[in-house]
Amino acid sequence: MIKKEREKPFKLLAHEAAMRRVPKNHPKYPQMEKEFSRLHYGYKGEKAMDYFSSFLPHENYQVLHGLRIPDTKGRHFQMDSLLITPTHCLILDSKYTSGKLEFDEDTGSLIRHNDDGYERLGDPLAQLARQKIQLASLIKELKLPPIKIQTQVVISHKNATLFRKSPTLLNKIVFHTSLPTRIQAIDNTQKNSFFSSKETNKLVKTLLKRHKDDTSFNLMESYGLTPSDFIKGIICDKCSYAPMKKHFQKWECPACGHRDEEPVSKAIRDYPLLGLGNTITNKQFREFVCILSTSISSKVLLTLNLPHKGTTKGRTYFLK
Repeated sequence: MIKKEREKPFKLLAHEAAMRRVPKNHPKYPQMEKEFSRLHYGYKGEKAMDYFSSFLPHENYQVLHGLRIPDTKGRHFQMDSLLITPTHCLILDSKYTSGKLEFDEDTGSLIRHNDDGYERLGDPLAQLARQKIQLASLIKELKLPPIKIQTQVVISHKNATLFRKSPTLLNKIVFHTSLPTRIQAIDNTQKNSFFSSKETNKLVKTLLKRHKDDTSFNLMESYGLTPSDFIKGIICDKCSYAPMKKHFQKWECPACGHRDEEPVSKAIRDYPLLGLGNTITNKQFREFVCILSTSISSKVLLTLNLPHKGTTKGRTYFLK
């Protein structure tokens, strides 16, 4: 049973907003686009892993995707996926990487070979080893029975090949297409139950309660941007022109004629993602969506049903 669905991370959402709101000729755009691609394909790999894990009989598993929790020393760590059963826990780490891949078993490093040499892409095996220790310490803190914790690196790119692979290594790494078979094989080796149903539910509920999304990333600060760097107005979904113009109860694109009834809520979501703030005033809203009339912007803000404080004139709206 899936107890926590996978959601796009805040940092990816922020870079998606940047791709919409930062002009392509901005000097920082290539840097942001590169980071957006890295985050986008990382998320794509995780979703590919989720697809193949969905073939498992989920009544046997409590599945939590994208879980980010503090360990017993207050250090946050994030697991791409965690599967919990009465017999064992399984941590999955997705790697969406193409090409000829090699794992250095001494260091845990992932190496991609190409015509120009090689590139080190981090150390997923070492990372999983740390996560295993952190999860075990947390289980101990909760006074639950010690349980076996298994780990798997999941190669989720269809154009990846693995070479110089030892039998030991092959037990730690799996291609996403073979994930259901590998998980079933792991299950078959786990005969003894360590958790009762009550203890399993206690662990799941505690992990869900302690989960906290990482929203610390600030796009403006990270790239040295200012509010004047962003494209203002409501962006047309069809042709990306901005700003759309209000036409009676709808918004119309002057470039392609596309009409939209509810584009404002999509536009206002970009405001905190860009690092402009988690609150907004009527004046800031008018400037961001390019509405000249104070009364019209007030009416539009009311339709969004945002929590707020203050009087009508000095009202502040909360975006998170």
